[in-house]
Amino acid sequence: MDRARFAECVGGALLHVTPEVNLPGIRAAGLRRAESLIAAAGLSPGAHRLRAGPVRLETAQGPATLTHQRPLRAGRGKDFLDGHTLESWAAVLDARLFFWPAARGAAFARSLPDAAVIRLDAGAFHDAFAPDIWLSPINSGNATRRPARRGDWLYVSVSAGEAAFRHNRAAPGRGGTRSRETVAEISLRRDIPADLLATLRTG
Repeated sequence: MDRARFAECVGGALLHVTPEVNLPGIRAAGLRRAESLIAAAGLSPGAHRLRAGPVRLETAQGPATLTHQRPLRAGRGKDFLDGHTLESWAAVLDARLFFWPAARGAAFARSLPDAAVIRLDAGAFHDAFAPDIWLSPINSGNATRRPARRGDWLYVSVSAGEAAFRHNRAAPGRGGTRSRETVAEISLRRDIPADLLATLRTG
């Protein structure tokens, strides 16, 4: 998926939604994955996995609050994970930075109290991180109601092309889908330093 098509698919911008209290730390150190924040707080890699509520951490760059993982915990006892347990899938989530397409992210942010929105230009994001941008047709951390099947295969690299993304879940054993897949979630398996983040922001 090239720069222009990626930008079109996500509505021209990506949104990262975070508790407002995290903004000073983001200004100081950029966007960090949950696993990076846990390490920066001097805790073991598995600490605070499958969080039932928000968790406040103390790091050298200031405090940071990890959001809860209750939507994933709602999947306990349900058969929706391919090659993972709830705990190992929580680790997959903690190893990624997540972003919303513009419209979906704005709606999600409005549903949360004290949420801050970091808006990034989609074209600049593609320039900075492709091919290491990962696309998902679902919220991969939500297992409420009837959760869609998921595994490591769920995330499709932007470099694989639009057809690969559209047909990914149609492969045998992946739950199948008759609908036309759209990008619901974007992720990176890396942090974004503050200086780079500043060049991507549009508001």
